Amino acid sequence: MTKLSFYTLCLFMAIANQLFAQTINTASIFGNNMVLQQGINPPIWGTAKPNEKLTISFVDKVQKTKADKTGKWMVKLPVMKAGGPFKMVISSASDSIVYPSVFVGEVWLAGGQSNMQLLMPEIKNAGKEIADANYPAIRFFTVGMNISHKPLDKVKGEWQICTPENARKFSAVAYFFARELHQQKLIPVGIIASSWGASPAEAWTSGESLLTYPDFKDSITKYQQLQADWELLYTNYLAERDALKAQPASSKKPPVLPLEKNYPSALYNAMIAPLVPYGIKGIIWYQGENNARKAIQYRSLFPLLINDWGTKWQNNTLPFVFVQLANHKIKIAEPVFKDEWALLREAQLMTLNVPNTGMAVTIDIGEANNIHPKNKQDVGKRLFLAANHLAYNNTTDTYSGPIYQSMKIVGNEAEISFTHVGKGLVIKGDTLTGFAIAGVDKKFYWATAKVKGDKVIVSSSIVANPVAVRYAWASNPDALFYNLNGLPASPFRTDDWQ
Repeated sequence: MTKLSFYTLCLFMAIANQLFAQTINTASIFGNNMVLQQGINPPIWGTAKPNEKLTISFVDKVQKTKADKTGKWMVKLPVMKAGGPFKMVISSASDSIVYPSVFVGEVWLAGGQSNMQLLMPEIKNAGKEIADANYPAIRFFTVGMNISHKPLDKVKGEWQICTPENARKFSAVAYFFARELHQQKLIPVGIIASSWGASPAEAWTSGESLLTYPDFKDSITKYQQLQADWELLYTNYLAERDALKAQPASSKKPPVLPLEKNYPSALYNAMIAPLVPYGIKGIIWYQGENNARKAIQYRSLFPLLINDWGTKWQNNTLPFVFVQLANHKIKIAEPVFKDEWALLREAQLMTLNVPNTGMAVTIDIGEANNIHPKNKQDVGKRLFLAANHLAYNNTTDTYSGPIYQSMKIVGNEAEISFTHVGKGLVIKGDTLTGFAIAGVDKKFYWATAKVKGDKVIVSSSIVANPVAVRYAWASNPDALFYNLNGLPASPFRTDDWQ
């Protein structure tokens, strides 16, 4: 081939690519095998040629829209009932996109840090659970990890059908939640999993909200003045890491993950903002370990995040169900006065004051030597119980273990009352341990505790005039107190001593 012929061919191919290039695009969260939320007008959006007319065909309904002068378009589909798979066609005069397998059902966003991120092969009974994970109507979208100094409009990832092969790459907690929801409601379920190990809550909160919070206002103001591209910073880190892997027995030091990953709003910008306003039913969340050193701050930071996401989705009743920290670290023989993890659990318990929130207590299924306990099955089930109450108005099933309500001092005894008693209070074991009692000197001693009807009576021969009671107040406490529905009581304290 002559040089002239070669250049002519290249020119022809370039023109052909220009002519036949896809002009319609949906946002990156959309794709074949996705699940759209039933019962709402789910938005579909993307880009096209400026002012291009589009037709969206789905479930025997046809809608038309037009891209704006910048090429952006959005349409809201009619309210639909669960079902599928259906075919979606998005077309213009010159182009079309076809998604052959789209379900309508229930969509939940699963967020947090490593215990949400933990994959199926790392849990108990992993082999059997993965082999049994064959649910064609459960679909997962795992958001690719990324950081950004500004809100992005794209994420990496694709919708996948729940098969044993694919399930190996799923968040275990999110999978067990989805399985429970699917089996109980007999409808398709979509999970969008967006999590990153060792990440703090502030990294998942938008800059707009953090500007209203004094602790983070300066950080956000500083970041808004940055010119650095954090997404590029993370991309370069991945490239260096992968290049090092390709070199056998390399003596080079591995690249260091950019510290900007945990910067306030960095993960929200890259891994949540591009998802808004995809139609979702609610959110499940497993995070808190990385904020334990500032547990008092978490009392207001966590509600800020919850309200922030509700605002972004323009839904101030968006259900938000979270996991309270599990038991972890070595057991301490004597009552502990101050404990970071206990304080963080308390902050989570206090967050139940935020409307439309629910909490799964896991104080009984953690592991002393493993910050990633392998029992994710019960975590998923307990999240579903709370979600079933909040999002699906189930008022018949008990969805929480006992929650502290009030204390009454009668002589040398403290009478503790609870909500969520369910079928009654019960202990697992011979004695009810984990309760400590103190007088005005603020010195706690292990107490004798006994269930009496729907109350617990707490006392100690050492404390003649009790003023405060604590239960399971340690990183890894004894926690054998349940209701007869099999749900553990949340740790609590009646004092506010610092």
